[in-house]
Amino acid sequence: MKIFIDGFQLVRVESDTYIYKIEIENNQLNWLKNEGFNQFFVCEKPIELHVNDKIYINDEEYPLEIGLVTLTKEFDLRFRYDGKLGYDYSPESTKFSLFSPVAKEVFVVVEDIEYPMEYIEPIWTQTVSSNLEGLPYHYKMRLVDQFVDVKDPYTNACSTTDSYIIDFDRAVAIEKSPIALKNYVDAVIYEGHIRDLSINLDVESKGLFEGVIEKSKYLKTNVLSYIKNLGMTHLQLLPVYDFEGVDDIDKKELYNWGYNPSQYFAVEGWYSKNPDDPYDRINGLRKVVNHAHAIGLGINMDVVYNHVYNHHTFPYDQIVPGYFYRHNNKHKMTEVSYCGNDVETRNYMVRKLIVDSLIHFTKNYQIDGFRFDLMGLLDIETMLLIEKELKHINPYIMLYGEGWNMNTEVRHNQRSNMNNQALFTNYAHFNDFYRNTMKGDLHGPALGYTMGNKSLMAKAMEGIIGSPHLFSSPNQSINYVECHDNLTYYDKMLLSCGFEKESFRECQDFVNHLIAISQGVPFYHAGQEFYRTKFGVENSYNSPDEINQIHWNVKNDAVDKLKKLLKLRKKFKLYRQTTYNDSVSIVKENNTIIYKLESEKEILLHYIKNHAEIEKFPLHNGKLIFPSQKALTEEQDLFVDKPGIYIIHIKK
Repeated sequence: MKIFIDGFQLVRVESDTYIYKIEIENNQLNWLKNEGFNQFFVCEKPIELHVNDKIYINDEEYPLEIGLVTLTKEFDLRFRYDGKLGYDYSPESTKFSLFSPVAKEVFVVVEDIEYPMEYIEPIWTQTVSSNLEGLPYHYKMRLVDQFVDVKDPYTNACSTTDSYIIDFDRAVAIEKSPIALKNYVDAVIYEGHIRDLSINLDVESKGLFEGVIEKSKYLKTNVLSYIKNLGMTHLQLLPVYDFEGVDDIDKKELYNWGYNPSQYFAVEGWYSKNPDDPYDRINGLRKVVNHAHAIGLGINMDVVYNHVYNHHTFPYDQIVPGYFYRHNNKHKMTEVSYCGNDVETRNYMVRKLIVDSLIHFTKNYQIDGFRFDLMGLLDIETMLLIEKELKHINPYIMLYGEGWNMNTEVRHNQRSNMNNQALFTNYAHFNDFYRNTMKGDLHGPALGYTMGNKSLMAKAMEGIIGSPHLFSSPNQSINYVECHDNLTYYDKMLLSCGFEKESFRECQDFVNHLIAISQGVPFYHAGQEFYRTKFGVENSYNSPDEINQIHWNVKNDAVDKLKKLLKLRKKFKLYRQTTYNDSVSIVKENNTIIYKLESEKEILLHYIKNHAEIEKFPLHNGKLIFPSQKALTEEQDLFVDKPGIYIIHIKK
């Protein structure tokens, strides 16, 4: 027989035994109904969730377990706390605070010394009056009749085994971010994975945080400076918080992108020289951010709040069972992400945990922006609160994510997807319309516009001007054709054609250049500028270094051309418009797209062709300032036989 608390005054008994007497301490129960194998009883008084752990049935004692009560709206409305959770350290004392309205006893254990905590609804708290800096800690708690050891969900410093109390003032000092991004369209984002960026380079700290700031003889600089010199404004790092699926000590044993959240506030040890030193993890990330800021490069962080890797190892379910995860109308945990249990972002204290972790990285690591994995699974109220809190700290912060429309339990008008972009306009979205148009079918062989598919010309024109059919502003459109997910652009061409062609590089140049001149926010996958391949592996999240590492090939014309074009994007504000207006026009003439940007002083005329037929383009007394490929002649008229973008600058 198992007995559960399903509501403040509702008890469910899993048994068909006839019950003639049922009682909780000083609280009588009355039969409500039977449903199948379950019997339901209503209490005369609300159950004290932090006290009542026993129930008496037919004069026998049974443990009273936490049931569906934590999934109720009443629970979420009653138990809310806006103060600081986790630990609050000073050399004189450390205060610990843990949210758990259902725990019966809680101890904070600091280096094997147990300190009993006091319940002050809805948190447990204890202040230890001594200097605890550098010591490991965890919580020992009892929900019903057994004690379990639990990590703090607010752990902000850890080793491979423990959470630690640390003094952030003892870590490498973090300098205030100098990155002042007025409009998202002023950004050019480069996406990279810490290990991929340096594991194949001639640096000492291969695959580690320090590896991207150490000078490479091959690059003649370090990774961050290369990215900045290429013309990027922001480096988006795949997850750097603590995640599962790797071995922090034997780093070659396993590989992972990092979308397996383990601890939302702590830094990943796989990228640390000494993962058992919590300060080394923190210092590693701070060094990267400081160096980036010193050269004028922003650091954006990929975050995963839509799911956890394993609810059995993520600490929250041992603290408030069920509350952290989204459930369907049959009270079953959902897994819409197909990556693990969905997080219930609509619950007040779950939303607080998410916002608090973002504040933590914004303040303590001076992160310049956040990319939200599977953002469509989150709710708009959470996104608006994130925006409010983070913009208060840093008004220039970037907020964007994957706004896919996914079939979640969240109401349609509260889902953070592209269909609802008008409800949270200060977020940008990865534009899959742009990607699919330019690159072709995500999984199939169909070619995209930039690979020669003329039937997609009308859609390409829509994407080039910022996809006004999807968004309220070009600021919301992240224009891309490849990222860590799915096939690289080059591998997609191989899949579509079955063999390698000389024209592949021209197509890749073409799409790289098209991203740079389109209205919206340009986004590049690391190595895309020199034809990165993952040898046909589409989902390389746990593939070895041989597949994921970047084979640096920066000494070629393709890199120089992209660098030149990104300089033009920065020079001409016409490429970075925040509204859809008459200064942008686009038309089709035969098999060519003519894209015109016009101001009072000048015109930027773009001839865009996706085929190898010879075309004649009039210069209109202007000057050719950028050809994707060398033109046949540049005299009175421009003759071109290669796909690409050809830009004419005309002074008025």
